[in-house]
Amino acid sequence: MKKIFGLFFCITLFACDDGDIIVEDLSFQDIDVEACLPDDTSESGTYLFYKSDDSTFESLSIELTSTTNFFDTDGSNPSFTIGSNNSVEYRKYDGATGDDYFCSLLPPTSPNVIDALISSSGQVNLTVSNQVLTSTAALNNEEEEGLDSDDDGIPNYLEPSGQDTDGDGLPDKIDADDDGDNVPTSEEGVTIDDDGTISPLSRDSDEDGIPDYLDNDDDNDGILTIQEDADSDLDPTNDIANETINPLPDYRNDLVSNAVSPAIDNFIEHSYRRIAVIEISIPVLTLVRGEETVVFENFEQIENFGTYVRPAYQVTLTPVFAEPQ
Repeated sequence: MKKIFGLFFCITLFACDDGDIIVEDLSFQDIDVEACLPDDTSESGTYLFYKSDDSTFESLSIELTSTTNFFDTDGSNPSFTIGSNNSVEYRKYDGATGDDYFCSLLPPTSPNVIDALISSSGQVNLTVSNQVLTSTAALNNEEEEGLDSDDDGIPNYLEPSGQDTDGDGLPDKIDADDDGDNVPTSEEGVTIDDDGTISPLSRDSDEDGIPDYLDNDDDNDGILTIQEDADSDLDPTNDIANETINPLPDYRNDLVSNAVSPAIDNFIEHSYRRIAVIEISIPVLTLVRGEETVVFENFEQIENFGTYVRPAYQVTLTPVFAEPQ
């Protein structure tokens, strides 16, 4: 079995046959990671991450097949074993690959591949995060004023980093219903003052000092807003016991305290814009050229493959129901 590690590891861990070992030096350290993704990353598919250096006519690529949606799961650390469905490949060409070579639907006719190293075993590890939540600006609540990732009417910088008011697993910065009452935050009467802060005059139906968008019992009648949903359509705003006497929906009318039965145990669908960050590493790898073993003096540049940042895209999901905190 032929392994690629630093030359030191090859000497100390394996009985290496000098006749089969080719020492090479590759440098992709300053090359950005790019990707070709399935049309729908929520489904199974093939993912290609690559670095291409048009000045040296070289590329290093990773092809992975996944049956799960790892792009949208913060803190996930999927690992892929090199084999028939997952591979790493180095190529040398007789010209620059250009912009369309790797993601082309049809196999490119040029440039020609003049050298290739193919993986026979190894492992690829990914670490996934959401830049909307993990960037320095997000952690310090210093995002640009126009950024509102969940379209709830409250700019990201006004929603404290790490705060998850309703405990549904979506921090408020990406939660379109911050208090988990099935009334979207955008419909809870939030007002932004000219100085860029949330107005103290934002709607507070029960005047308890907690604005409606953070209050899961808006009228303080002892019945949670989410349960004042007489027709069980996951929309408390359209349930009015007696419009003639009081036109307010029941969840804002403390004279009406009717909890629906059976109890509501589902949240409404949520949507937000996400910037996925994928950190890629290759801790173990075997590349071969025919019968030759290739050992790289700078394996750390391959091991620490790099980081791919997927530009903002829309994510739609329904959070797992959580009991009110």
